[in-house]
Amino acid sequence: MFIYRLLKLSAFVLSKLFFHLEIKGRKLIPRQGGFVLVSNHSSFLDPVILGAACPRVLNFAARDTLFRNRFFAALLRKVCAFPIKRWSADFSAVRESVRRLKAGAGLVVFPEGTRSLESEMQNITYGFVLLSCRAGVPIIPAWISGSKSAWGKGDKMIKLARIKVIFGQPVYLSSSRSYSEIAQYVHKQIQQLKLKYIFDNAMKL
Repeated sequence: MFIYRLLKLSAFVLSKLFFHLEIKGRKLIPRQGGFVLVSNHSSFLDPVILGAACPRVLNFAARDTLFRNRFFAALLRKVCAFPIKRWSADFSAVRESVRRLKAGAGLVVFPEGTRSLESEMQNITYGFVLLSCRAGVPIIPAWISGSKSAWGKGDKMIKLARIKVIFGQPVYLSSSRSYSEIAQYVHKQIQQLKLKYIFDNAMKL
């Protein structure tokens, strides 16, 4: 955990220096207990930015191919990442996710499945709702703005940009709604956070 906290501090300082990182809603993150943090995804930087912005330790599922290098795999595990097979039903990764959530960890999920080329959040899957339900933990919506400008899909170099992270109100599951309905509700909450970002920027003009 020492390495995680050291890298988290380094990421926070560097994000402040180079991306003028602004964070809203940190107090909405539960102080204890597990939660699923659901965010838009448009940059390789997103996991790093969320880790720097969130006051809690975050766990990540990273594609299994990243664990082929022994040194890099060891580093990923030090920052609370675990492997997941993309584009297939990886039940071992689901079990590991639920285990960590039940143990009181925060888990990041990018429900778009991959980085988006668009500014709008794309169609999302409801797998994160299943994890939340099985573990009995809330869902925290989040919106990241600016990371695509810093290092978007297809970019070869990181550029200076302004990045902002907004955390939303926790969403607690209701037995009266289907997984799909809850996923769409969370999607709308994330879009509302985006509108809040646009409104806040307009007020500064």
